[in-house]
Amino acid sequence: MIVINARFLTQPITGVQRFAVEISKILKKELGDKVQFVTPPSILHNKLAAELEAKKIGYNKSHIWEQIDLYSYLLKNNSPLLISFGYTGPLLYKRQIISVHDMAFKYYKETFSRGFSMIYNFMVPKIARRCLHVFTVSNASKKDICKELKISSEKVSVVYNGLTEVFKKEALNSNRINQKEKYLLTVSSHHPRKNYQRLIKAFSVIKDKSLKLYIVGNKISHFSDELGNSSSDYNGRIKFLSNVTDKELVSYYENALLFVFPSLYEGFGIPVIEAMSKGLPCVISDIPVFKEIGDESVIYVDPNNVNSIADGIERGLKLEGKRITYQKLDTFNWENSTDVVIEIINKYKN
Repeated sequence: MIVINARFLTQPITGVQRFAVEISKILKKELGDKVQFVTPPSILHNKLAAELEAKKIGYNKSHIWEQIDLYSYLLKNNSPLLISFGYTGPLLYKRQIISVHDMAFKYYKETFSRGFSMIYNFMVPKIARRCLHVFTVSNASKKDICKELKISSEKVSVVYNGLTEVFKKEALNSNRINQKEKYLLTVSSHHPRKNYQRLIKAFSVIKDKSLKLYIVGNKISHFSDELGNSSSDYNGRIKFLSNVTDKELVSYYENALLFVFPSLYEGFGIPVIEAMSKGLPCVISDIPVFKEIGDESVIYVDPNNVNSIADGIERGLKLEGKRITYQKLDTFNWENSTDVVIEIINKYKN
């Protein structure tokens, strides 16, 4: 039996949870009863939990659940191989494989809550050194992980993110989208390293004042106040859109003029390949991971320079109406990524 730490079923879905969800669905299909998904009782995604036949165990939640309930369950069931897709797992359990998506918790620890920063900076290095193997989502992230966590490159395997199925289908028109508006699009939670302050400054100097900027993503309290709470704070030119469904998100991509993502640091950057899948001109940061997943069709900018971001947007706007074919896009699919996961599981399962 292979046990999957399905604590992600109790969390809102961002990039880390998306990785866990998509890989888990294919693992369930490919391995069937050979994998068992275990979760805390406080499930948010009941339909997905039913699809995975997830088993509720214990009474606690969050990290306490992993350290007490999950750890005890594993010991009582002959210490099976454990797969933890979300950075952490039982600290004392050696027979596990974990996923570490990036080193943001170390590089940008001042932007996280004190509790989160302390837990991750204490636990992740120890678990990564003790566990059997580590998954990460790009070669750029692998380099950071090996350097910062002081583990060998042989212990880390790259498992790329992919596109969810809805991005492979035609979008359904959503009444939340004003088709008459011409807008630039960015997609991410409101975290300081996403660099929205410089993006907004760059947008404010764009010549065409009829353009809007749509910021799709849920707000984080310590950063949302910095940006403002409504589009009225920016004369109606900037729209903050939260709790957007996948189908609505596809429509936002398909109706945008341009995708802009000047992030300071990423482990991967799922919104980039989502935008690429819809042929959008992409203005993105000149950082290692985007060089890895982008190609010569992308417009790269210096994320620390407002003028560079603004210039990249102006260049991108000249491509209005053009849909681009990105050569690297086929590299990023969940089926290939799950094959890598299964290969590593087979190496360690006995």
